[in-house]
Amino acid sequence: MKKGVKVFLIIAAALAAVILTAFLIMTNSSNKAMQAMVFESVDMARTADGTYYGETDAGMVYVKVAVTVENHAINSIEIIEHRNGRGAKAESITGDIIAHNSIIVDDVSGATLSSKAIRCAVGKALKQSFEKGVSQ
Repeated sequence: MKKGVKVFLIIAAALAAVILTAFLIMTNSSNKAMQAMVFESVDMARTADGTYYGETDAGMVYVKVAVTVENHAINSIEIIEHRNGRGAKAESITGDIIAHNSIIVDDVSGATLSSKAIRCAVGKALKQSFEKGVSQ
């Protein structure tokens, strides 16, 4: 085998090892972030009208939302910021959350971490609405 081919194969193998290691680290980081998320349970019948803010930092994904509640229902969700890598399609989950008046909806396939981060941020905002409703 020629020396140039050997060098090329060694470089290709080293590059493949670096890419595989980076992929495994990112996958592990994403799994840890998903496990660390807390989804707030909120009784919508006890929420107060208003706009509330929530955010979630899941490492590779960060999301900040504004959730408007009217008559004990989620009226709108504005995604203020979403650093997502390839998870932009998860933003469509807001329609399901509004339709079900709950963060307990299916994640968007292919954008699981972003979906969970959005649901978690909305839950945090709703918890503020609930706490305001309870104190009134």
